[in-house]
Amino acid sequence: MSRYPYTRLFWQSERSVVIAGPHIQVLDTNTGNVLHSTARCEEDQIASGPIRCAALSNCGKYLATSGDDKKLKTWEVNGLKLLGSRGLPKKPTYINFVDNNDILVADKFGDIFRYQLYPHSESNGSSSGHTRDALASHENPSGGELILGHASLLTSFLLTADEQYIVTADRDEHIRVSWYPQGYTIESYCLGHQKYVSAIHIPSFSPETLISGGGDSVLKLWDWMSGKLLRNIDVFSAVQPFIAVNAPKKKRDWKNEDEDIEPTEGNRGRRKSKGKRQEKQSADDGDAEESQKSTIPEGRPGEASTEQSEAVFVVHRVASIPSLAPRIVFSVVGATAIFWFSMDDNSEPCIQHEPFYKPIIDFTLEDDGFVWVLLDADWSSQGSWSSKGEGSDSNLVEVRRWTPDNFPASHPSPLALALNSCTLPAAQADLKALDLYSDLLALPKNVEAEDEDRTQFLSEVVVDDATTADGRSNDGGMTKRGLGRLKHKQALRRLQEVGRAESLDFEPLANNKRAKSAGGDVR
Repeated sequence: MSRYPYTRLFWQSERSVVIAGPHIQVLDTNTGNVLHSTARCEEDQIASGPIRCAALSNCGKYLATSGDDKKLKTWEVNGLKLLGSRGLPKKPTYINFVDNNDILVADKFGDIFRYQLYPHSESNGSSSGHTRDALASHENPSGGELILGHASLLTSFLLTADEQYIVTADRDEHIRVSWYPQGYTIESYCLGHQKYVSAIHIPSFSPETLISGGGDSVLKLWDWMSGKLLRNIDVFSAVQPFIAVNAPKKKRDWKNEDEDIEPTEGNRGRRKSKGKRQEKQSADDGDAEESQKSTIPEGRPGEASTEQSEAVFVVHRVASIPSLAPRIVFSVVGATAIFWFSMDDNSEPCIQHEPFYKPIIDFTLEDDGFVWVLLDADWSSQGSWSSKGEGSDSNLVEVRRWTPDNFPASHPSPLALALNSCTLPAAQADLKALDLYSDLLALPKNVEAEDEDRTQFLSEVVVDDATTADGRSNDGGMTKRGLGRLKHKQALRRLQEVGRAESLDFEPLANNKRAKSAGGDVR
């Protein structure tokens, strides 16, 4: 029987919380007994799909979760009581608490909204004063307060220890340091990444230093207050041998980009009715990023298929061991090891690793040096899911204890034994919907493929029979938006033709410019 892997673990000295697919479990840390589980709750309390984001409050009493249903749910850990559920405007990408138990939610449209722990009675309607912020890119059905916004998908954020600043990272290589909660006041930018930024961290032993990683081959160390780059640490060469999950190459189809223009037999660009547009927006979740789903090859990353695949580098999490030597620990999506290096000198650090032989989903560091590693234990080398194995190879959780040199295996605690034995069953369809490696497809930008498709598409642009040479419609069937795009494509084609003419003969073009300046009409 297939089972859910664990995607997030919040370790506490008394009660620990673990996320598995759409379920939440609260276990006694010392005995491993399952105290509470949403698997025993009513169906309407369970997320309609896997939980994508989760955060535990600093006091350890409250949990916030959100899944594909775009609902922010708050829970009381003791008893796993559902405190409230409210709709989010867009799919969240990251959730975190602040000290006063307010909740910050970043979404795919690049905005961060703040919500109170207990939703107001009127927040389910549109009467809240923050329903429509003038600076927000979209409406908020639950009255969240806009903190800041990016022009791209937000991948992660963190608050400094004093909660005076918020550091945000996005898919467009940007890291921004803003005041909190006055997010419109920007303190600095940390610019230098060439690819998406997917993980950021400020070590407690070096609070003036920010560590960032993503699609670049290096981790970057910053003086985040000034935005100055301190150093680059090459990690890709050490990580590459352990990347086990590959992503199929994306193929973009430019014909699917105009989601509100639908070709018909008698009309090239007839606009869909409002009902159809709303139905489509509901189907694709209204998110700009969701438009990529129709162009991504079917199957999960790493799945054996005839499609050509490629290794994609995505740093998943960066953390530090707070009570011991200054060590930085990080993981990579689809890699079968965790990695660490020392920050105690200015020499080139040696990237060390601890192998686990199965793709690592996430890890959690305790203050005393224990590291809890969550594994996709049922993943096979062919990329499919296997049934539950036998022995240590089937463990969903592995525990290591830090020593001055490495992370040797330690005697399993009652919590680890319980997590590996009290698993939750899952169907194959549930595991496919879980999509553990979606970042391998969602974060990279296939610029070369997009440029190639754009060039090919522009070369094939023709004027529809229903339009005149200047782009005006004879029968009034084309929308203004469709006409505008058609005229834009025609202008680009004319520029391409002019460019080819310049490369063939420069002198006639110069004469034409002089004739035009003298009042002649040159075509």
